[in-house]
Amino acid sequence: MNQSPSTGRALVLPPLISYGSPAEFKEALLTYARLSTQELETFQKLSEARLPPLVSPTSLALLLGVSPKLVSAMSLFPRKYYRAFNVRKRSGGNRRILAPRTYLKVVQKFILRRILEQKPLPHFVTGFVRSRGIVNNASMHLGSTHFLNIDLKDFFTSVRNPQVLKVFRSFGYPPAMANTLTRLCTYEGCLPQGAPTSPYLANLAFLTADAGIVRMCDRLNIKYSRYADDLTFSRRKPFADMFLNEVERVIIRHGFEVNRRKTRYSGPGQANYVTGLVVSTKIQPERSQRRLLRAMFHNAYSHPERFGGRKSELEGWASYVNAYDRRLGKRYLAIARSIGTA
Repeated sequence: MNQSPSTGRALVLPPLISYGSPAEFKEALLTYARLSTQELETFQKLSEARLPPLVSPTSLALLLGVSPKLVSAMSLFPRKYYRAFNVRKRSGGNRRILAPRTYLKVVQKFILRRILEQKPLPHFVTGFVRSRGIVNNASMHLGSTHFLNIDLKDFFTSVRNPQVLKVFRSFGYPPAMANTLTRLCTYEGCLPQGAPTSPYLANLAFLTADAGIVRMCDRLNIKYSRYADDLTFSRRKPFADMFLNEVERVIIRHGFEVNRRKTRYSGPGQANYVTGLVVSTKIQPERSQRRLLRAMFHNAYSHPERFGGRKSELEGWASYVNAYDRRLGKRYLAIARSIGTA
């Protein structure tokens, strides 16, 4: 029998996700609660959409195999279920991280995988999306000569409860259930930086702003991509002065704010950066970083005994290189995998 992670007392419901089909879950749910005609219809629609057929907070507790009181406590008193700490920003100052404790993190990962990720994101959204990354983001701007980079200020905390509620309602969840899901994914009225659900929810919440920006870019023949809070625009001629103001108006209208200190224009004769990568005739990091990586892997090949505890770090860097140069990435990966095998 399961135990509550907060109290250690036994829980009365089955283990986590113990139902093999919606029909099996529906039968179990009917033994715990009387479902209205509308709830039965909602259950069917969600099942057909291949989403967890959650029609009430009680149904979520039953599906997860925990006490309804635990679901209620996590949604109503989130302070008990987060660990707060600060990390230093590269630009100076601190960033507050709110890391969910074990069980809330499990629930949030379930929400992310089984609900949020079922709604695909447009191709131009590349941050925190499986099989996409900074190289995909930069590749969209090959062939351009003029670039504009815009950074959003406080991206996660700009997404408030009403926006998150709207996202869950868009999946077809009834108001009470959407409200519970919203509370399980927010802290003090906004998205916490550190929760696994926050990046995808922020991406979904920003889609209406994306739509307005894309319409503008299509009209002006401008390329657009977004890596989380990093927006990139490019074209083969300079940007008109009013373009930035028009983009900013769209962003503000949807509840977000531009970090003007990080706005950057670049053009011919300059290093054109897109999410940290240089975009010229091909995509690659700046020369100084390529030199550092070359030296690191040369040392790892020549003196593998010095890198015994850094194998996973080397594999991570090799995967990074592989994203923009497969031949070199394959060579680096072979070096990384050889560490500790002699």
